Amino acid sequence: MGESPGRRRKVVIISGFRIFPMNTGGHVRTGSIALALSRLGFEVLIYSLAGRNADYGSKAAPGRQGSYRIDQLAPHLTEETHLGLGYGLLQTAGRRLDYPRVWQHSLLQRGWIPGRLRKALESADLILCDMPWVPPVPGPWSSKPWLMISHNLEYRLLAQGNGRHSRYAAWMEKIERAAPRLYRDIFTCSEEDLNFFREQEGGRGRTLPIIRCGVDPEGYRVADGVRQKIRAELGVSDSQRLLVFSGSGYAPNVEALQVVREFCSSHQDFLRNAGLRILVLGSVAPTAFEEGVLMATGRVPEVPPYLAAADAGLNPITRGSGANVKLFEYLAARLPVISTAFGVRGTGLLADRDYLQYEPSSLQATLQRFAQRPMQEWQEFAQQVWTRHRRDCDIQELVRSAIAQLPEFAG
Repeated sequence: MGESPGRRRKVVIISGFRIFPMNTGGHVRTGSIALALSRLGFEVLIYSLAGRNADYGSKAAPGRQGSYRIDQLAPHLTEETHLGLGYGLLQTAGRRLDYPRVWQHSLLQRGWIPGRLRKALESADLILCDMPWVPPVPGPWSSKPWLMISHNLEYRLLAQGNGRHSRYAAWMEKIERAAPRLYRDIFTCSEEDLNFFREQEGGRGRTLPIIRCGVDPEGYRVADGVRQKIRAELGVSDSQRLLVFSGSGYAPNVEALQVVREFCSSHQDFLRNAGLRILVLGSVAPTAFEEGVLMATGRVPEVPPYLAAADAGLNPITRGSGANVKLFEYLAARLPVISTAFGVRGTGLLADRDYLQYEPSSLQATLQRFAQRPMQEWQEFAQQVWTRHRRDCDIQELVRSAIAQLPEFAG
């Protein structure tokens, strides 16, 4: 679709932070869309404005070339990460102070960007901004198609955050309300943000195609032996069933983790007798810990190996915005899902038919139900759910459908 004889059209995705390897839901959404576009005939460059902590250490790190690094991730998919100290220090300070990326929006809005990004924008055919934190950059490329990838409604997440974050919710709401006027179009993630953008000035009559939070199914196939290796590292026996809760450190995840910790603390005997253990995966728990049947890894380089080691996916979220990427990762890993009703918002999943539904007051009964049924039956259940819902979870099919609605991608 993006390919013409002898030339692939070039898509530049501007991200505030390095995307690969993908170890948070935000990384998975952006990285999966980029990978899908590269497979659908486009030459894709992700330009990330800041790296991860380790990127600023050794100057001999793989892929590093002075003040930037280049990673060839797949045929026709490259990520270039800017490692200049200015952006890096601002990003580090923001994270340590738990301060939202207001500074990033301000710099980009003024056209203060690295020289290599300027060259990339000059040669781009289409430019995608990863979330409203990345506004269109003024310059000779302004007349090119600029589109935004929405992950959720950011102002609602800020409003649910701590004091520093909630203080900027009104500011972000103004930015998101103006988005339909600033971008050629917006890839939405659910009916929630689609309806919001359509109600704004410039939103009516827009396509605003939905790309739900799908994933690349092939990314969740792991080599033989990985399951056994990870379970051995975690100290999980063959007779135990491991439930995994994967999440980043944003407020609804952190609150849900606290509820899970309190449940595990007060139900240790039940969980042990039922042969259940719970693994918390990702930055929702900043550091690793073990509290009886509950354990956490902190950040991990890759999520799929840990999902392969699990027997079910737990989604305890009760508030937030947009959809949960973790849910689609569980499905792609062929895990039966245990979730709150809120956790499956924005999907076509039905209670009992597609997942085990619970609310905080009924978690013990739901886990008892899961523990009593043979694991082979749950594995067959999960495979049947994946077969029914694959088209709604496969990011390549979702992206193919979305770009087919936009003439900018027709070539």
